[in-house]
Amino acid sequence: MEKKTLLAVIISIVILVSWDIFFVQPRTPKDLPKKEQQTTAAAPAATSKQVVPLTAAAPAPSPQAALTSGSEIVVETPLYTARWNTRGGQIVSLKLKKYRTDIDKTAPPVELIKAPMPTLLISKGFTDSNIVYECPQKGPVTVDGAPFQLVFSAEVSQGITVRKTFTIDPKTYLLGYQTVVANNTQNPMSISGNLLFNNTYPLDDKGSKYSFEGPVLLYGKHLEEFKISKVKEIGSYRDFSGNVQWFGFEDKYFLQAIISQTPETATISIRRTDAKTIGLQYTVAQANVQPGASLTKDILIFIGPKEIKTLKAVGYNLNKALDFGFFDLIAKPLLIAMNWINTYTNSYGLTIIILTFFIKILLYPLTLKSFTSMKGLQKIQPLMKEIQQQYKDDKPKLNQELMKLYKEHKINPMGGCLPMLLQIPILFALYKVFFSAIELRHTPFHIVGTWLPDLSAKDPYFITPILMGASQFLMQKMTPTAGDPMQQKMMLFMPVIFTFMFLSFPSGLVIYWLISNILTIAQQAYINRKLT
Repeated sequence: MEKKTLLAVIISIVILVSWDIFFVQPRTPKDLPKKEQQTTAAAPAATSKQVVPLTAAAPAPSPQAALTSGSEIVVETPLYTARWNTRGGQIVSLKLKKYRTDIDKTAPPVELIKAPMPTLLISKGFTDSNIVYECPQKGPVTVDGAPFQLVFSAEVSQGITVRKTFTIDPKTYLLGYQTVVANNTQNPMSISGNLLFNNTYPLDDKGSKYSFEGPVLLYGKHLEEFKISKVKEIGSYRDFSGNVQWFGFEDKYFLQAIISQTPETATISIRRTDAKTIGLQYTVAQANVQPGASLTKDILIFIGPKEIKTLKAVGYNLNKALDFGFFDLIAKPLLIAMNWINTYTNSYGLTIIILTFFIKILLYPLTLKSFTSMKGLQKIQPLMKEIQQQYKDDKPKLNQELMKLYKEHKINPMGGCLPMLLQIPILFALYKVFFSAIELRHTPFHIVGTWLPDLSAKDPYFITPILMGASQFLMQKMTPTAGDPMQQKMMLFMPVIFTFMFLSFPSGLVIYWLISNILTIAQQAYINRKLT
């Protein structure tokens, strides 16, 4: 019974891993200072004056203005290199200095922004994407001390001016972003101040098969993700109205998000705008801005890694972007524990080994009970065979007598599988951590005779999976058995199955299982002597 249960556990691991990799879909339905959203309004206009839509008073930019390319401003911080263009007053590129596209030290840095963002919708049908702003900053600027403000201003229509201010803090991946639309006309104006956030996702790009990438938003308390393969047709795909805390785009390791600092009812529209672009439109109720008044909006923009401590430091529930699925409740504490240990070891390889020791110590009482139970089953094996022979034609009576025998000898027939069952959630949680946590991305670990270039990827030499399989085989040989000889031979195939399973697993996870096996072998040797 115990061996059949263990076999079922192994098969369950294979099924769960395969399901997680090939079938799981995303769910569908000192910081910068906070600034309050405000509308500076003059005295109410006389009833004879009507509110004028800005589109009526502000014709589209001339062809000459549309053709103007604008000038670029490069900003260097310790964390990233960003480029702004005066056309649209937008970020057109942002490259992270601490993260490269692959493990090669000469590889280019990861570029997160590839489409200009964000675009301001001043009124319905009227954006600032072709407006060329004035900016007092000329040429490159290095920001490595106090926060720096990059200001863009333009008269977008006669009497209507826009000022866009980006606050750059060199210590964070967070940008302050303020827009002020001033009405210097003689009439009240209907102004929206909504946003467009575009990203490049060509139609033929189906994204990663093994991890999520695409639009994401925090809707109330729910994280909503949309695979880019689902947003195929040009036009509106999904709309969300209500409490949207933040929205943007993410992939396995990185996030670009626009954060609302003040609660307000808003609508997020997800749509494919053309064959290469998916856009998110953030819409709130239009404001009637009186003559001489202005509409001010403050938001935050996060462009950076999905690193747990970085996301938590931002606040606004941005840490929900780091989601490990069903095993999130176990995975995040394990990741936090690993990061804490790593502050002392400065090596995630050593951190994994130390974490494995802690887990084995915590599970030792159950391991002791497990081996005690298996030893007990081994001792009563002759009695079990007698009962099986005596009641071979009476299954209910056979089970009844076996349970009686277990009770007399104080043996739990399922006790041998308990540590394995408890380790399955830990194994899957660690699999999620090593596969998705940016802390392990491109993190090497030097080991005897060779080295592992990336703990989040498979062992390129397959050394650790083979060692793990050998340790699994030795552990299996040392484990007390109570099954028939055929069942015992079947169990010896389990190390082979595990070895093939772990060939493609993140090498960090293989190290965990290998060290766990070695510690289990040591525990078995000690317990076997104790119980002999």
